[in-house]
Amino acid sequence: MIATHSHKTSHLPVDDSDMFRLFIEFTEIAQATDKNRLALIAMFRKVMQAGLYSIQRNAEQLSFKETAERSLKARAYRRPSTLSDLRSYIRRFLEFAEWADNDIRSITQADCRQLLENHFSKSGHVFYKAKTILHSIFTYALKKGICDKNPVYGIDPMHIKEERIEILSIKQISAFMKALRSKDMQCMQAAVMLMLWCGIRPGEVQRLKWSDIDFRENVVYVDGLASKTGGARAVPLRGAARDLKRFRQKLDDYIAPRNWIRLWARLRSRAGVRRWQKDAMRHTFASMHLKHFHNIYLLQEEMGHRDSVLLRTRYLNLRHLTAQAASKFFKWDTSEHE
Repeated sequence: MIATHSHKTSHLPVDDSDMFRLFIEFTEIAQATDKNRLALIAMFRKVMQAGLYSIQRNAEQLSFKETAERSLKARAYRRPSTLSDLRSYIRRFLEFAEWADNDIRSITQADCRQLLENHFSKSGHVFYKAKTILHSIFTYALKKGICDKNPVYGIDPMHIKEERIEILSIKQISAFMKALRSKDMQCMQAAVMLMLWCGIRPGEVQRLKWSDIDFRENVVYVDGLASKTGGARAVPLRGAARDLKRFRQKLDDYIAPRNWIRLWARLRSRAGVRRWQKDAMRHTFASMHLKHFHNIYLLQEEMGHRDSVLLRTRYLNLRHLTAQAASKFFKWDTSEHE
């Protein structure tokens, strides 16, 4: 028999007899479990804790707007360019009042699909970006116990009509190298060499400093702070990139010039390339690399990809690319083209 007391507790609006009645009801419900006294008390304690946690969690009802703002603050450590993207897409989400003010728990997969298809389907890239950011907001809410599921999970990707990958020909590469010799373009030489002969992404090359190049080991290091994906990699200096010593500056200096966007557009115009496919230099590097070295896994490592699927499906164009052209690419000698 459990002893009871008639006095009321000082911090709860129920007395000991109320608590005893609740425990008796619990034991009547749980008696079929065939547990001894201590096991039953432990079970009762777990039930109370789980129930209290559930009540507290359900009591915190946040709107989508409040949740999105919290998730943004939680990622304040990210790069400025990444934060700018996050803010831009979140602002677009919040333009729709039914989304901004809705309780985060009430938003369904159908709601998410409708938002993405109606307002972010102009291109596959925009759809993918919006879906990824929306997914991250709900993932944050899920981790914080603000919602019980991620409704973005399971939404099919937008069907994208793939374009054929375009790569630069040896003639076009020569035109770029010639354009880089202009006085106002010389500040772009090192950055372009890294993009074309090392497969460095445009965004990455803008974050690299001269201290990231090891001329003794003949490699460029793209660490987690510079890498788009957060993973580190070391890429050998080949072709024209072997000549980077000629342009070496102070270790703390950035390799790419500050007014990169304007100069990059001017350089493409000078090289006579009218139609420019995004990441054309990176695609060129990948295609030349595979044609010359015949090693998809080495290419994957140097490109900084988690697997080779993306390389096989959206990065390579080996049509009409000869072994002779690939060999010439990686043996490129800048002195011969001046």
